[in-house]
Amino acid sequence: MRVTRQIVCFLCLTLLTSVSWSAPPETEAKLQELIQALQKNEGLYPSLKVELTRSHTDEQTWLSIPGRERIERVAKISLVTQGKQFREQIQEEGEYAVITVGLGRPSAKQSNPNRVKTGTEIWIEVSNGKVCRILNESLFPAEIEPRILNGQITDRVPPLPNLARPHMFLSTGSTGDPLSVSLRGDDAARADQGNSSDKNREQPLIRVLDTVEFQGHPCIRVRRETSHVRREYWLAEDRNLIPVRILSFSDRGTEFLPSSEAVVEDWWELQPGVWYPRRATIKRFKTSRFRREEKPVLAWRMDFAVQSAELNPKVETSLFSQLDFPPGTSVSVWEDGKQVRTYEQE
Repeated sequence: MRVTRQIVCFLCLTLLTSVSWSAPPETEAKLQELIQALQKNEGLYPSLKVELTRSHTDEQTWLSIPGRERIERVAKISLVTQGKQFREQIQEEGEYAVITVGLGRPSAKQSNPNRVKTGTEIWIEVSNGKVCRILNESLFPAEIEPRILNGQITDRVPPLPNLARPHMFLSTGSTGDPLSVSLRGDDAARADQGNSSDKNREQPLIRVLDTVEFQGHPCIRVRRETSHVRREYWLAEDRNLIPVRILSFSDRGTEFLPSSEAVVEDWWELQPGVWYPRRATIKRFKTSRFRREEKPVLAWRMDFAVQSAELNPKVETSLFSQLDFPPGTSVSVWEDGKQVRTYEQE
């Protein structure tokens, strides 16, 4: 009898869970209407040219670097897009963590502790939608190898960088999915990438919550959640439905304190009624300390300042296919996901 009751309770719980994840028809209709409007607004940015600065501040307690509370670096980013073609150049200068003994509390017996190195990382990625060329140059004068050059040529078509898609500006991951696709669910995202659906994979619950105001902007608040993470998008109705705020809640934290918060603080009006973020901040918090501190404790933050932004610039198509590798660059060539050749640029 006891076993029977347990089974009945389990089935009831399962039924209630499945029901709670099914959106009412009117809620689903509202979501679909929003997605259609979002797709239309995403189409306002077929080509962009952007120059910006990204400042990265990393609080260092969790890295256990002796005598350092934080490390900082600044990147200058140049980005040009045309359809699925793009050219992105990043030159980041400052401090980088060198992890030699793992994370956590430092030990007095460690002879080679975690440390900081200072220098420059240069990343150039060029894609014409068929072939992608990448150059990564590391310049650290005080290191054993002061200069490292790596190149890659691949037929993998990379997604547009998030900065090329205003609706993804506040997103830290690079999924390749437009926001309108992400809000349709994982099956839609897989279909958009040419993959079949995965019925065994947990499907997110996505719904329109309400309308709120944030920084003077009327926003539609949308929630996308799974059993592990909940994310809220605050879509600014007067800014082409670009998220003006994104809150993420991790299962490692609490229900009320976000694991990350991203906010647009200022805007460019590229053309009448067409907007692009001008200043923004993304903050990540230490979820493991939520319950002890009962308040967000910063892990790292990134601050973006856009110096210029142009819609539909005139550019040469060669910009998306030409990338010269400096002499001494170690280049790998990839086809169909396999490395077919390596050589050193003369």
